[in-house]
Amino acid sequence: MDNNLTIFCRITKLFLLFIVIGFGAYSDETNASPKSEIIEINNINDVLEHATHGTMVLFDIDNTLLEPIQTLGSDQWFRWRLQQLKEQGHVHSIALEMALQDWTPIVTATQVKAVESTAPTCIKALQNDNAIIMGITTRASCLSHATYEQLKSINIQLHQTAPHSTQDVIFLNPLEVIYENGVLFTNGTNKGDAFFKFLALIKQQHPAAVLFINDKRSHLEEIQRACADKGVPFIGLRYGYLDKKVRALQEDIAEYQFQTFQTFQHCEHSQYFSRFLPDDEARKAIELRASHSIPPL
Repeated sequence: MDNNLTIFCRITKLFLLFIVIGFGAYSDETNASPKSEIIEINNINDVLEHATHGTMVLFDIDNTLLEPIQTLGSDQWFRWRLQQLKEQGHVHSIALEMALQDWTPIVTATQVKAVESTAPTCIKALQNDNAIIMGITTRASCLSHATYEQLKSINIQLHQTAPHSTQDVIFLNPLEVIYENGVLFTNGTNKGDAFFKFLALIKQQHPAAVLFINDKRSHLEEIQRACADKGVPFIGLRYGYLDKKVRALQEDIAEYQFQTFQTFQHCEHSQYFSRFLPDDEARKAIELRASHSIPPL
C-alpha cells in the first residue's frame, strides 16, 4: 500500500512539473517580441527572398532605386554640400535649409538611372505576386511630381499594388508629409512615425510584417523601432550596392558641376546649354583649367 502511494505521489509530481514547464513555455512564446532584424545586402534581387506572403514591402528612393546620371544632385553630393556649408560656419539647421535650396532645383531637373538595372524587374515580380509595395523617402512633397516622373523613366511605378493608391493623403509629422502615387514623402521627418500615421489615416490594418529596403541603416532603424512599438515583425535590408561609389565621391567634380549648374541656371540663354556636366567632361575641364591656369567659374 505504501509502495503504491509512493508511486502515485511521484506520478502526480511529474504531472504537475510537466504542466508548469508547459505553461512557462507557452507564456514565453506569447510574450516574445516580434521578429526584428537588419540584414546587409548588395543585390536588389535579394529582396525577393524576404518578401513573404502578407509582408508590406517599403522601398527607399535615392541610392536604392535611382540615382542621378552625374555626381551633381546625388545623395552623396547633398551630404557633401551640407558638410561644406557647416564648415563655412553655418549651424546645422541653417546649413540643411541652404543645402536643400541648392539641391531641390538640381534633383527636379536631373536625369536619373536605376541603381541596378534589375530593380524594375524585381519590383514588377513582386507586383505580379500582388505584394503590397510602396515607396518611402526623405524627399519633400514639392518633389512628388518629379519623383514620379523619374521613377517612370526607369520603368518603376510603385502605385500599382500600393495601399490607398487612388487618393493622395496629406498630414503633419510635424512637417507636411504627403502620400502620392504610392510614395510617402516624409520631408525629413521620422519615417517610422510617418508610416504608422499614414496607415492609421487610411484605416489600413497593420501588416503581418514589414520589409524595408534602404541604403541608410539609421532610416531602417526608425521603421524598426516603430514596428517594435506596434508589435509588427520587421526585416530591414541595408542595401550597400553604391557604398563604394559613395565613399569615392570626387569633391572637385562635385564642386565644378555645381558651379557650372549655377552659372547656366542664371544665364540668359541657358535653354541652349546643358546645366548638367557629365563626370568625365567635368574631369577633363578641371584638368584643362589646371594645365592652363584658368581661374574657376
